Amino acid sequence: MQEYLARLQDPDPYVRRVAAEALGEMGAAAATPEVLKALVQRLREDEDEAVRWEAAWALGKMGTAAATPEVLGALLERLREDEDGLVRQATAGALGRMGKAAATPEVLRALVQALRKDEDRDVRQDAAWALRNMGEAAATPEVIEALVQALRGRNSDVRSEAARALGEMGKAAATPEVIQALTERLLRDADGEVRQVAGWALGAMGEAAATQEVVGALIQRLRKDEDKWVRHAAAQALGKMGKAAARPEVLEALVQALRDRVFDVRQKAAEALRQLLPAHPEALRNFLCTRPTPKALEEVFRDRPWAVPALRALLSDPDPKVRARAVWALGIVGPAAATPEVVRDLLARRLDKDPNVRTAALKVLRRLPVSSETVSAVLRDFRGDEPEAAEATAWALERLV
Repeated sequence: MQEYLARLQDPDPYVRRVAAEALGEMGAAAATPEVLKALVQRLREDEDEAVRWEAAWALGKMGTAAATPEVLGALLERLREDEDGLVRQATAGALGRMGKAAATPEVLRALVQALRKDEDRDVRQDAAWALRNMGEAAATPEVIEALVQALRGRNSDVRSEAARALGEMGKAAATPEVIQALTERLLRDADGEVRQVAGWALGAMGEAAATQEVVGALIQRLRKDEDKWVRHAAAQALGKMGKAAARPEVLEALVQALRDRVFDVRQKAAEALRQLLPAHPEALRNFLCTRPTPKALEEVFRDRPWAVPALRALLSDPDPKVRARAVWALGIVGPAAATPEVVRDLLARRLDKDPNVRTAALKVLRRLPVSSETVSAVLRDFRGDEPEAAEATAWALERLV
């Protein structure tokens, strides 16, 4: 380390640059007072912009260990005053790598100024990235206002990074103005990445962003966007919004997305359904009312034990279509549904008034992966005069042969 410190004073700028880079690669282990002082000196005084850039980069690589008042002051000075855009960009990035440790009021003000006024779009983008890395610690009214303004700016990379920053702030940034701005980007931005990140950011805000307008916009993008990653983000966002998004129109859109031509979208739609359905029995019933295909049932219920209690409750639903689909779904769940209680419920459905329910129950009973102990337990529970007793006996004989 001492060797690199000495080289920071070398007359050759290339040597100074390599020395700063080497110290940065050492990370927090190199963040001694002596090293920080030497790098700050290069950052403030070196005539070579590449050396200043490397000094800023090295301080950033040291992370929170370098977030001293002297270092932060030097980075802010260069962010505000350096004539070289790459140096300003590097200082914004360094502040971002220090995360919450650098989220002082003075730093936030400087990043907001850079985001709003710097003529270099890369500096503006890195300022937004720095605020993103600071997360909720940066969620002040001034910062949020600047990010909303950046969301409506000309450069798509800056808009995308601003949306990411708001998403990382989560509920702390979920003001009506922010939600409206993100929804506008989701619906109208010409850049697919911006639409994608706007959808993700709304999902990151959870139920706080689950207004009728937002949910409607996510459904629209899920159904119609030409960019697969926008559809992917829309499905993900709906899944993260919880009970507020467990509406029939959302479930219908997610079921439709299970037939998307892109595997990643189908996978995310299935994941969203698995997030929305467990805690909301009415949502599960609404899902079964969407006429899901066998493949859709497979995507949602395969190896999902959480579904067993809710599906059992739906076996007595007034709608025979719901009862039949609940039976099929129990058959898909797998071993977790192969209990005496489930078998008894299915045997009762063998006497259902609806022939489709009876057929479904018969087929599921035949393929349910039950053990011989389960079969014996079911038989012990029936008296000879019960309506299901004959069905249970026939089923048991078939399974035990």
